[in-house]
Amino acid sequence: VMASIEKTMAGPSANDYSGAAGYYLSAGKDLDKALMWINKSLDMNPDRYWIVRTKSLIQAKLGDYKGAMASAEKSMEMATKAENMDYVKMNKESIEKWSKMKM
Repeated sequence: VMASIEKTMAGPSANDYSGAAGYYLSAGKDLDKALMWINKSLDMNPDRYWIVRTKSLIQAKLGDYKGAMASAEKSMEMATKAENMDYVKMNKESIEKWSKMKM
């Protein structure tokens, strides 16, 4: 019980922030807030390529294609090291799509 109380009182975790950001992205809610939350999640755990991918998707929805491509490139590099070719493919496709958008 004490461990649960301490965890709750310490504030949101990286997973809490990324979960909230992902929900806001999928629900089309306040994307500026979603970006803030995904950045907080990455501050806590910068090595999660799937969260960097979510950041790229949020940036693209906000019209920041340059930032989205940079984040997708970073996610792709990290996913390559982790040997997750699904994320490599998704990021590559997104970069190709966003490179055609007006910046």
